[in-house]
Amino acid sequence: MKIRLAILISIFQITTVLGQKSVTNLLTSGHINIAGTKISIIPPQGFTKASDFLGFQQELSGSSIMFLDVPGPFSEISKGFTKENFLSQGVQVQDIENLVINGLPAIFITGEQNAYGNEYIKFVLSFGTEKETIMINGAYPKNLNETGTDIKSAMLTAYYEPDKVINPFEIVDYVINTDEYGLKFAKSMSNSLVFTADGLLPVQSEDKTTFIAAKSFSKVPISDTKLFSINRLKKMPFEIENIESTEDISIDGISGYEIIAFTVDKNTAEKGKVYQVMLFSDSLYYIMLGTTNQEYEINIEKFKKIANSFKRK
Repeated sequence: MKIRLAILISIFQITTVLGQKSVTNLLTSGHINIAGTKISIIPPQGFTKASDFLGFQQELSGSSIMFLDVPGPFSEISKGFTKENFLSQGVQVQDIENLVINGLPAIFITGEQNAYGNEYIKFVLSFGTEKETIMINGAYPKNLNETGTDIKSAMLTAYYEPDKVINPFEIVDYVINTDEYGLKFAKSMSNSLVFTADGLLPVQSEDKTTFIAAKSFSKVPISDTKLFSINRLKKMPFEIENIESTEDISIDGISGYEIIAFTVDKNTAEKGKVYQVMLFSDSLYYIMLGTTNQEYEINIEKFKKIANSFKRK
């Protein structure tokens, strides 16, 4: 009851102007900041901090609220929020609503998705600035209407602090060392860290060398980890021209596969080389991906050393 009361207090004012809903929130004692982000919400009653992703979960019902910080202006990224694009990801969109959240343009999407043989309702609340885009994803079993109401209400308590100083390395349960190899920290996104040659994302320099480390959001049943690793690489936003090698690997006591391949950029046709490591543990996986468009052998050796510095906290 206290949490629901806090939600009502937080939504200080909801008005409708020319058919567009405007939500103005106050930051309250009931808000909980998502570590490593500038976002706080009042989670629904019965939801606890998630262990495998940024957000909250209700394990018994399989419901969740997940947070993503996407680099790039909301004005551009929001153009991709179409029914067609969501359908390509397995989400049947039922409604797209334009909002204003604390003065920022926002979109609230409602859809349905089948996962592991179950039907889920999916909410996506997205808003942002010309520097970054925030996405909050809510999901719950289709038959739990009250839970869905609570999730939606909680998502709409979102409070964004653009000037909040954050520690991006708080969001992950691992450490890697890139300091000695000429790559600079560029961005954290949910369970991932991105390092680039110039410390920018997207990269501005001619050297497009990038290294990304990430952890899966949830447990995934994987029967053939080698095939899964190969297929995961093939889903990247570049064409695989030729797989040079696929080797067993073990790092920090976790086994997996190391793949090295030649690539071609789908948009520019620029050639490159990629190094991928996937480590599998308790139906979860870690992935490390290094890509480069120059000095292939030197950079592949750098990627190997960075990957081998991986250690869980």
